[in-house]
Amino acid sequence: MDFSLLEKLSNADAIASNENEVRNILKSELSDYADTFQYDGIGSLIVTKKSSKKDAPTIMFAAHMDEVGFMVRYISDIGMAYLMPLGNVEDRAKSMQMVRVTTENNEKIEGLLNVERDVNGNINQMYVDFGFDNKFDVIKAGVDVGNIVSFDSEYKELTNKDIVAGKAMDDRSGCWSLVKAMQSLLGLNLDINVVAAFTGSEEVGIRGGRLVSKIVAPDVFFAIDVAKNPELDRGFMNTRKIGHGPMLEYFDKTMIPNPKLVKFVRTLADNHKLDYQKDMLKGGGTDAGTAHLENGGTTSMVIGFPLRYCHDPYSFASKTDLVTMSNLIQKISQNINEEIISNFYKF
Repeated sequence: MDFSLLEKLSNADAIASNENEVRNILKSELSDYADTFQYDGIGSLIVTKKSSKKDAPTIMFAAHMDEVGFMVRYISDIGMAYLMPLGNVEDRAKSMQMVRVTTENNEKIEGLLNVERDVNGNINQMYVDFGFDNKFDVIKAGVDVGNIVSFDSEYKELTNKDIVAGKAMDDRSGCWSLVKAMQSLLGLNLDINVVAAFTGSEEVGIRGGRLVSKIVAPDVFFAIDVAKNPELDRGFMNTRKIGHGPMLEYFDKTMIPNPKLVKFVRTLADNHKLDYQKDMLKGGGTDAGTAHLENGGTTSMVIGFPLRYCHDPYSFASKTDLVTMSNLIQKISQNINEEIISNFYKF
């Protein structure tokens, strides 16, 4: 399968409220659905595969466009750009990393990210050194307060050809799988409407999921997201082994899924011999955390990817996992119907 789209998505820069580069790629890839495009007020893209049946129920899959990164907060007299983090960037990723600023004119200015620490070794400030010696030259180059700052990472395929490395795999991997699934559903007659939502501002408070759920009012909501694989752990408690299939999430601190929905997805995956892992999130949350509270309560669940080095300059993802996720999205879309959905709401 072609992964050039994943390369484009990973290399694009898009922190919260600045997802335009990724959104434009997605709109181009899904142009066959252009007449269905909708947006929420913060820029999330909503794409609909309409059912052949009248008054059909609706399911929604949501993958977020934004990545963790930074925003320029101050520019010092000696030409250093001090940053505000947007999202939970790993502390180890804040020091001695190449980054790039996107200017108002969409030019990319590269610099070196470094930190100031207090007497206890904790990070006090983060700053970017562009090689200039004064504030005037930094501003002349186009850097200004409010510019977004992303890791200056470029997509790579490793010697193990199943593994790819790139920034923002949280959640460009989910975007890739959802795009491929929607492309595969073109021309099919389905019993339900399938909505792909590519949400904004997930990394700063799972905001887009709430808005798209409010707009569409889906009967079932799936967050397609990621969780960090502990790279040194191969034991039985590691339920996020890379290359072993997506994770069906049984719990996170923002949502506990409907057990009937989890059983439906698990049975479907078993019947189609699609690998999966049973996982729980001790911390964090996804767009499902807000989406499931809209419209009187929406049956929801999270299906995730295992990633190594999540929220770092590079993350590792498995091509096999991405393809399996896309296939699972397709199978759910082709096999769910009004009767099955109605059963989720029988209490």
